[in-house]
Amino acid sequence: MFHLTHQERKVLLFIGFLIFLGSLIRFYNFHLALGNKPSGSEPVVISQPAKININEASLEGLSCIPGIGRVIAGRIIEYRLQHGNFQTGDDLIKVKGIGRKKIKIIEGYITF
Repeated sequence: MFHLTHQERKVLLFIGFLIFLGSLIRFYNFHLALGNKPSGSEPVVISQPAKININEASLEGLSCIPGIGRVIAGRIIEYRLQHGNFQTGDDLIKVKGIGRKKIKIIEGYITF
């Protein structure tokens, strides 16, 4: 027979628990993929995040836009103060660090 120390038994019990937990998660995800919802569950609603007005947003607000960090947010505010409000994405391209690729990334998150 096997003679395991107390520590070894604890490790084996922990590994067994992890395997059991992984099996439960896999079983649950499999049933969700088939469209079987757990009883009493409400449908999940994924909402579109509110768009940020590029002409009114603060540094913190602009920094929340994916692809826009604090540096570019500061450049947007600086450009906005010097030249007035942005009308289109083409106006944003005039800000250093923003090109067509960045406009494509952020267009779903901003409004003018």
